[in-house]
Amino acid sequence: MKLSSRTQYAIKAMLELANSPKNSISLNSLSTTQNISLSYLEQIFAALRKNQLVNSVRGPGGGYLIAKPLEAITVADIVIAIDPQLTKCAEYQADSNISKAMWNSLSTKIYTYLDSITLSQLQEEQDMLQQEATQEASSSTAVA
Repeated sequence: MKLSSRTQYAIKAMLELANSPKNSISLNSLSTTQNISLSYLEQIFAALRKNQLVNSVRGPGGGYLIAKPLEAITVADIVIAIDPQLTKCAEYQADSNISKAMWNSLSTKIYTYLDSITLSQLQEEQDMLQQEATQEASSSTAVA
């Protein structure tokens, strides 16, 4: 299974919002840092807002904020907001009841897995990877 680019961009954007939970981030800023077109981000954030994952802040310095605690938002929430059909494998035309049972089982497993990963966990993992990269860069500089 491959997540759509739209879903991947939504997850990346949500992670960026998670990194500054008290400060709103404009779509212009996200467009620049994530290298995503502004119109594409507008579509993504309309879906995220509709699903109550982000709140918009109007006026100067406005933008978007995460609408819930990071522990309360799962990857499944983001996927369903952006690409709801990804978690519905069971709707594929099945030739037999065995095929339907397999697709139902797969759909349930995918959803359960995505629902088990919170935005908070993704943020922690991202932080660890950045720390490792920084340590590797500083040790390779020290060796040279």
